[in-house]
Amino acid sequence: MTLWNRTAQDLLEATTSHQPTPGGGSVAALSGAFGVGLVCMALNITRRKQPEQASALREPLESLLGLQAELRTLADRDVQVFRAYVDASRLPRDTDEDKQARRAALDRAGQQARDVPLRVAQVAVEGLTLAGGVLEQTHPEVQSDVGAGAGLLLGSLHASLLTLDINLRHLDEEQRRALEEQRDFYGARGEALATQVLARTRELLQ
Repeated sequence: MTLWNRTAQDLLEATTSHQPTPGGGSVAALSGAFGVGLVCMALNITRRKQPEQASALREPLESLLGLQAELRTLADRDVQVFRAYVDASRLPRDTDEDKQARRAALDRAGQQARDVPLRVAQVAVEGLTLAGGVLEQTHPEVQSDVGAGAGLLLGSLHASLLTLDINLRHLDEEQRRALEEQRDFYGARGEALATQVLARTRELLQ
């Protein structure tokens, strides 16, 4: 069952409960999708209020909607990956063949558990880039929503990178270092973009 067919109350209760899903990775993607949604809303309102902007804003809007669709998929994917890891951990270990099959299944699930949050982080950075690019083109009444969307995307970025971190623990040093470099790059890039967008939003609201 997709997370997106659940009511907001049901989703919040599931997140709050003792159940492990939806966890940090899924909620990071959910938050990012809503952050992108706020930027899209600002563009849609601007296009209605300022028809002369409609053409210029079409491409960034389509790009943002594409990012949102991917975040929707990633939220569900994170749940699926966690379940796959749990299933792999429960495989029998009675024979050498069992142990080998279990190890391979755990490795596959572990790789996916790193791929998903890393992609969420990448999408969050892409969303922040687009938010910064459209901020000053949006109608003054909804520029705060672009800033709010950027804030959610920054939170999504932080949450996804923490989820990545916990899944790096069992890697060897070389594998871990390569992913840590990507983590640090997207973390720094997203922070810089969000700082710019939020600072400029505050200036525009004065």
